[in-house]
Amino acid sequence: MPTAPTRAERALATRRRIVRAAYESFCRNGYLGTTISAVADAAGVAVPTMYYTFGTKVALLSEALGAAIVGFDRWREPPREPIDMAEMMAWHDWWADFEAAPTAAQSLDLFVTHGAGILERAGPLVAAVHGASGDPEAAEVVRVSEQRRVDAYRTMVRAIARKPRGLRRGLTEATATDIVVALFSAELHQAFAVGRGWSPARCTAFFKEILAAQLLNP
Repeated sequence: MPTAPTRAERALATRRRIVRAAYESFCRNGYLGTTISAVADAAGVAVPTMYYTFGTKVALLSEALGAAIVGFDRWREPPREPIDMAEMMAWHDWWADFEAAPTAAQSLDLFVTHGAGILERAGPLVAAVHGASGDPEAAEVVRVSEQRRVDAYRTMVRAIARKPRGLRRGLTEATATDIVVALFSAELHQAFAVGRGWSPARCTAFFKEILAAQLLNP
């Protein structure tokens, strides 16, 4: 006989339901068009619960973005500051396989395969996030999110550089990070997926080809 969920499990399920409802509203209506009360209605919770759990709409935006990155079913709550990037990367269930892959090419393939899924989820939020940048607190969410993306890509590049047949000869880790930051973005993924109608498989294949050519030894 299955046991009843604990109070903590029920609270986590509620948090995830709210964050998912917020994500869908931000994607559909933008930051300014999303209200706390509308998200509460969609999630089936009381408005006071929203304020007790998140406090502000910008905090809700931050969690929606975080959940889109790590996966809605894996999201728990914002990480504590200061951020330990190694701990954050471990939130991804595929990161251990990335680290264990024997070659740089295999690691990069895993990173792009799973990373493209992140871009696909995060892409629709990009307009909402940038639309919120007129709000000082929301602008800080944008800044922090971008810095974490850069740090995550730098962590990935350093791991690849240590593997057999690692970075292309003459390519520094700093430049390799710049390349990944510029090319492997939610904005570019949206340009292909929405602007040009590319399928997820075609987007992923493109990113694998271009990043392997730019980063790895032939």
